[in-house]
Amino acid sequence: MNRKNTVLRVENLRKSYGRNVVLKDVSLEICEGETKVIIGPSGTGKSTLLSCINRLTEPDSGKIWLENAEITQKNVVSMRQKIGFVFQDFNLFNHLNALDNVRIALLKVQKVPREVATRIALEELDRVGLSDKAELYPSQLSGGQKQRVAIARALAMKPKLMLFDEPTSALDPELIGEVLGVMIDLAKNGMTMLVVTHEMGFARAVADEIIFMEKGVVVEKGPPQKLFSSPEKERTRQFLNKLTELYGEEKKQ
Repeated sequence: MNRKNTVLRVENLRKSYGRNVVLKDVSLEICEGETKVIIGPSGTGKSTLLSCINRLTEPDSGKIWLENAEITQKNVVSMRQKIGFVFQDFNLFNHLNALDNVRIALLKVQKVPREVATRIALEELDRVGLSDKAELYPSQLSGGQKQRVAIARALAMKPKLMLFDEPTSALDPELIGEVLGVMIDLAKNGMTMLVVTHEMGFARAVADEIIFMEKGVVVEKGPPQKLFSSPEKERTRQFLNKLTELYGEEKKQ
């Protein structure tokens, strides 16, 4: 069987803020069509890792490749257009309706003709189940709808890779499912994704690999069935047990 093309490769990434070392020689690789999920305690460098990959944060050292091109300061703008980034707090423009939020980058960054940008934006809104909300503004949308608009905006750029930074953490429990449903569909349709989340049901359903990070290092990684049933590290077992207990308590309430 032919090996899939490598979409993202991160090698020995380091990042510090003063004396606080946030990332310590983190390395990972994602092939085309894979979904990898990063889990770990708060403050362990997960979000910083995603920000470094997209060069919103400049790493201190290490290398990042998107497909066969190394992401450097010289090409960061063009490479960033190939990476979709969905934040936990939506980051929509409040003065623009859903349609304009999705098509603005097509118009301003990629210089796509307005008719084409509108068609693409409407297609992506339909893809996330919001074709009937195109004229509504963020203030008129629920949290789940806002996040789905943010996903549509990222997809409109036809990215090679999607980064998700705890995309459901700001949502009420009833709204989480609609966002995860979109992400599950993306994974099943072959989108290459790197996801930071505590949603273990999602990880079990679609992840090709789970990466457990703590204190800026990759403690353990492997397929979901292995990490959930027989992790090699005791710390991994403790963390997953705690997540399972928390999830169970939330379901009972």
